[in-house]
Amino acid sequence: MTTSFSLFSVRRTVAASHRPRCRRPAWPLGPLVGLSLFFAACGQMGPPGAGFGGDKSDTSSSTGGTGDSEPPTPVAVAAVEVGDIAASIVSASTIEAERSVTVHAEATGRIIKLNVEEGENVKKGQLLARLRYDSQSSQLARADEGLDKARTDLARVQALHRRGVASDQDLAEAQDALRIAKRDRVDRRRDVGNTRVLAPFAGTLTERVVAEGAFVSNGAQLFSLVDFDTLVARVYVPEKELDRIRVGQPARVVGKAAKGRRGTGTVTRIAPIVDAATGTVKVTVALPVAATGTERGFLPGMYAEVTLTTERREGALLVSKTALVRDEERVHVFVLESGEEEPTVKRTLVELGLEDDDRVQVVSGLAADQQVVVAGHDGLQDGASVVLVDSDGKPLADAGEANGEAAQPTVAADGPQSGDAEGT
Repeated sequence: MTTSFSLFSVRRTVAASHRPRCRRPAWPLGPLVGLSLFFAACGQMGPPGAGFGGDKSDTSSSTGGTGDSEPPTPVAVAAVEVGDIAASIVSASTIEAERSVTVHAEATGRIIKLNVEEGENVKKGQLLARLRYDSQSSQLARADEGLDKARTDLARVQALHRRGVASDQDLAEAQDALRIAKRDRVDRRRDVGNTRVLAPFAGTLTERVVAEGAFVSNGAQLFSLVDFDTLVARVYVPEKELDRIRVGQPARVVGKAAKGRRGTGTVTRIAPIVDAATGTVKVTVALPVAATGTERGFLPGMYAEVTLTTERREGALLVSKTALVRDEERVHVFVLESGEEEPTVKRTLVELGLEDDDRVQVVSGLAADQQVVVAGHDGLQDGASVVLVDSDGKPLADAGEANGEAAQPTVAADGPQSGDAEGT
C-alpha cells in the first residue's frame, strides 16, 4: 500500500509540473497613448484667445505685436488738374452723296457706242452712250414728211376758203391736221434724242452696268453717277441734345475702317421732327470738298465717326474718370490727406459738369491743389490708411513727393526702427 501511494503522488507531481502557467490579459497600447496625449493637452489649454498654457503673450509675440490694426491699402493718386474741357456727341454714320443717281435707258435698242468708263469725271450733258436709232430716224423722217404735207394742205384750203369754195369746216380740219403733224414730229424727235444717253449733272461715273453691243430695253440701268462735292454724314442725336446743336456748327469727321480720312464738316440741316420710336433727331453734316474724292478722301459708303462739340469750358477743375466712385445717383472721390504716421483718404462728395472720353469736370467738392485716388479704391473706407504706389503697383520711394509734402517713410510693423538699426 505504501508503494502504491508513492507512485500516485509522483504522477500528480509530474502532472502538475507540466500544467501551463496562467497569464494576465494584455491591454492594447494605442488607445492608452491617445488618451494620455488628450489629457496632457487639456491640462495646458487656457482661456479662449490664449495659447497653450493660458499665456496670451505667445499670441502677441507670434503676430509681431501689431494687434488688430490693418495694413495700409496700396493706392495710386493723381492731382486735380485745371484745364479746358468740351462736351461732345459722338455718333457713327455712313458717308452718302446727296447727288447720286442711276442713269437708265429711255429707249429700246442695242448699244452701239460707250464713251465713258468707271472712275471718269463727266460734265453735265456729256454723251455717255448711244443706242441704235435707225428705226427712230425713219419715224422722224415720216413725221417731217407728214408735217410738210399738212402745211401744203392748209395753204391750199385757205386759198379756196378765201374764194368761197372751201367751207369753214374744211379750213378747221386742215388746221387741226397741221397741229397733229407738228406734235408727231416733236414726239419723233424726242425718240431720236432718247437714244443718246446724257449725264444729268457733273460728277464721277462710279459704275458701268452694260457693255457695248448689249441690247437694252426702256428703263434698263446703265450707269451710276455721283457728285463727290455733295458728300454728307447723317447722324442721329438724342432729343435732349437738340437745343445744343445749331445749323452751321462744325463737326469733326474721322474715318474708322479707312485710316487717314478726316475732316471738319458743317451742320447743314436739322430735321424738324423727332423720331418717336428712337427719340432721336436726324442731323445732316456736309463734308468739305477738300476731304472728299479718291485721293485719300472720303468716299460714299465709308464708315465714319462724327463728333459734335456742344459746349466748352475753360479753366475747369478736371479729374480722371477712374477716380469716380458712384453710389446710385451720388458721386464720391477719395481725397488724399496727411496722417500722423502715414497718409489717409477722405471720402468726398462731388458735383460733376462736362466730360470727355477720359476726364470729367468737378463743379464743387474739390480744390486745385488736392490729389485723388485713381486706382485701388475698391473696398476703400473713409479715413483708411494708404500707401502710395506707382502705375506698376510698386511703392513710391518718397511718398512725400506724391503727397505734396514731407512724409515719414513707411516702416514695417515687425521691422527694426532706425535707431535700432544704427545700434546693431
